[in-house]
Amino acid sequence: MKPVLLALTAVILLSAAAPAHAAKSASHDFRNTRWGMTPAQVKLTENGTPTGETKLPPYDLAITYKGKYEGFDAEIGYMFTEDKLVLGGYAVTNKYDDPVQYIKDFEKIKAVLTAEYGATVRDDKIWSPGEDKGETAPEAYGKAVAEGKLIMQSAWASPETQVFLTLEGGNVNTILSVLYYSSKLNPRIGEQRLKQELEKF
Repeated sequence: MKPVLLALTAVILLSAAAPAHAAKSASHDFRNTRWGMTPAQVKLTENGTPTGETKLPPYDLAITYKGKYEGFDAEIGYMFTEDKLVLGGYAVTNKYDDPVQYIKDFEKIKAVLTAEYGATVRDDKIWSPGEDKGETAPEAYGKAVAEGKLIMQSAWASPETQVFLTLEGGNVNTILSVLYYSSKLNPRIGEQRLKQELEKF
């Protein structure tokens, strides 16, 4: 079975790449790394042993670890193309009986990212075709996400990094993830830009 974070990367870019926003004033792009680092360099920034190393197209290599993110248990992933780090991310692995708690966690992480990157450039609620949106209370959102009827996503962007916070469910698991894309090196960003250009014709 593929780790949760690896499976997410194939579906995270639900819409066109986010426009540029204020630059992040930090010495790192994701955790203690910079975009373009080699796998060996990235491994030196982590204390533990990787829980997995695999190929995940369009990426040449994906390395995962177990760890924490904002107090949550999380799977940590690094994706490489041509030996260069192009994506990093977290998949929160906390599980709840009450689906409203996932909405609360989403909002908590959204506040953290907004404090770091500024206002969001996207805030999307993507409903399955034909779904009645019904109520818009957190209780209704939580249930809809858990049933796979709703995906919630917020995005931020700087000249170097695009960040996507996503909450989605269905197929038993409800997954809360934060993915950081290199704006210049990640092949998925290039795919989205090409798609956006083609849609103009």
